[in-house]
Amino acid sequence: MSNRCNYGPPQDSDSDSSYDGFYFSDEVKRSKPAPYVHPEQKLYNAVLDGDLQTMQEEMRRLDFQVDQPVRGGPTLLMLACHEGHYEIVKWLVKKANVNKQVDSVMPLMMACDSQSKDPYVVEKIVRLLLRHSAAVNVSDKFGMTPFMFACRNGFTDVVRLLIKDVSFDAVDNQGCTPIFHAIEKNNVEVVKLLVEAGVNATIANKKGYTPTQVAECHGYYDLLEILPHPDTTYLVPTHYLGYNTLRDHIPRIFLKSDCPEYFQELNGILQSISVGNMVQYFAIARVSLAEFLIMDEQKLQEVGIEYPIYRQKILKGILDFHLHHWCNSSIARVKDDDMDNFYEVLMIAANHLQHLVVIQAALRFVLRNQIENKMGQPSETNLAILKTNFQGYGDVLNQITRTVKYLGLFSPTQNPLFIDFNEILAERKRKKVRNYFKYTTIILGISVFICLKCKWFS
Repeated sequence: MSNRCNYGPPQDSDSDSSYDGFYFSDEVKRSKPAPYVHPEQKLYNAVLDGDLQTMQEEMRRLDFQVDQPVRGGPTLLMLACHEGHYEIVKWLVKKANVNKQVDSVMPLMMACDSQSKDPYVVEKIVRLLLRHSAAVNVSDKFGMTPFMFACRNGFTDVVRLLIKDVSFDAVDNQGCTPIFHAIEKNNVEVVKLLVEAGVNATIANKKGYTPTQVAECHGYYDLLEILPHPDTTYLVPTHYLGYNTLRDHIPRIFLKSDCPEYFQELNGILQSISVGNMVQYFAIARVSLAEFLIMDEQKLQEVGIEYPIYRQKILKGILDFHLHHWCNSSIARVKDDDMDNFYEVLMIAANHLQHLVVIQAALRFVLRNQIENKMGQPSETNLAILKTNFQGYGDVLNQITRTVKYLGLFSPTQNPLFIDFNEILAERKRKKVRNYFKYTTIILGISVFICLKCKWFS
């Protein structure tokens, strides 16, 4: 079939025909437009292929800035980290910003989510980024951290490299901690490493599933042997976490108490700095509030807080607690209407006892840091304010003392619960003597009766 286009009047028609149509006798040739090629495409391909020389030439030709996104996407360093090209990363990291964010993604995240099949190269890239102060505890818009990417991809050496500086309890947008991502991909070595490091494997995600339940759903029975079972998991006693009885409010009056002194406040401090899961270590060691408020890094390590990131977080929380502004209005006082309410006065006294414990711990904290030259010399103004606060607190304590004495006027001379053990022993002796005479009298009466009966029969 001919490709020639013959459109028009019949060939045998007259030339002066009234035909008004068109006639194309030649083949129509249309030129195809060249496909669009992005100016940075060659640079992009050079990074993907690991061609350092071509990448450098293209950067010079385009006058390309090292932190500029390529083709509107990631930076050169991000692409090199993702593809696992160590030589390019080594050249770029000296010039680029290792903490540059593009759509909430950073180079360290791309390195931990690398497409490279060689875990040794990935570890080298991560070490290189860390040497150039790459941020570790950051997350993207999905809540994923570099550590989560490493756990998901099974980069055991990278996990071992980052594990001392990361938060085990960081969660993504689905409420999953790093161990969830290791379990999802059945990375046995990573899961074993996390469990040995003390990761809390009982925290559930937003759907309510625990790591053990996720492993069961996937049928990863080898992981079930590694994950802790509920019967081996230490559970903090409930009365450690809240005030339940009067002895919790006034532990120094009621000597017998299983809960460490004011441990409930300690739990509150840990919760406020997002390390509430660490409360179990202090519960096992039976650390009181006064002991907690003067802890240093060595004491925290002895308790069981192994990783420096958690120790530093707790130490900062202790410092913030001591730096919290204190004034007289924060102290409870006895109102005139409540002076006859013994329970109300007792609870106010308990509040003051707790404040005294805190003040004593704060003074010990300041004294220790002064001796170790970790704090500057206090100014005269600071000392004057401290003196004024103590005087004001002393006035409040004097008011409490007067109230307690006033209530004492209505109390019996002797405590109703007082037990005189000497009196108890004397009463027991008197009871024995009475019983002796009682039974002796009965025996004598029976004897006389028997004698009279015998005499009567005779």
